[in-house]
Amino acid sequence: MLRYKSSVIPTIALFFKSSNDVDIFIEDSNDEEFYKTLFSRLLSSKKISKIISCKCKTELIKACENDQYDRKRKRIYVTDGDLDLIFDNNRKDLKYLHVLSRYCIENFLLEETGIIETLYDNIVLDKEDIKKQLVFDNWLKGITNPLLELFLHYSITHEHKMGIKTVSTSVGGFCKQHRGITVLDNKKIEDRIQELRDEIITSLGENIYNESIYEKRQKWPPNIKSLITIVSAKDYILPLLTFRFKKLKGKESYNLKWESLRIRLAKTCDLDSLDDLKTKILSI
Repeated sequence: MLRYKSSVIPTIALFFKSSNDVDIFIEDSNDEEFYKTLFSRLLSSKKISKIISCKCKTELIKACENDQYDRKRKRIYVTDGDLDLIFDNNRKDLKYLHVLSRYCIENFLLEETGIIETLYDNIVLDKEDIKKQLVFDNWLKGITNPLLELFLHYSITHEHKMGIKTVSTSVGGFCKQHRGITVLDNKKIEDRIQELRDEIITSLGENIYNESIYEKRQKWPPNIKSLITIVSAKDYILPLLTFRFKKLKGKESYNLKWESLRIRLAKTCDLDSLDDLKTKILSI
């Protein structure tokens, strides 16, 4: 993955003009193959050979700020929605910036057909059997309430810059073993939510907490759509899903490494949910 200072990123892309029809800037590091796979499918009529990393969201925004003038090169700066998505605090004033409409790019991989196709190649089991064993929608419903509540509380602490550890807390710490399978432990989630609630009330007062959590619950009701929009798939939903994959009984056991899984899903997932990004790039 190519990484440069934000002040020179817009011009450094010129070195790759023969490699790219569109210059794509991302915040993630060491993810070139994953993004090349995804964008090559999304923009099938365009040549995409180089992806340019800005290291983090802050640096990507700075680079985009330095690239607001008109020039012939097509380019797009793609950044995650993150917790800012929950309370609508992402930048809207920059040309060539595209804030994802979900928490992160991995949230667009949460698509049943692509997941079944990936598992079919990995565990050697009939697709209908995979679907019956996976019961994907029911599984998503089962984790919706606890994870939504957790992320709504995370967003309040982030919105008010309380300095509390949020998404960096591993989902593994909220899990338990059940019949040999790692699953989400709702009690551990509830305990963490209570801790966050107490800290928010201590810092901001009960009235502000009640108003804020009510507003966010109204905007993000407890359903699958809210879950796959505002809960991090990279840090929470996909790791939990890989735990569930271990439950499937095929001729082979599920054994994909994390990076291999992401690239496989980038090859198989339905890309309709990224139509807004595709349209924006093609219209630049």
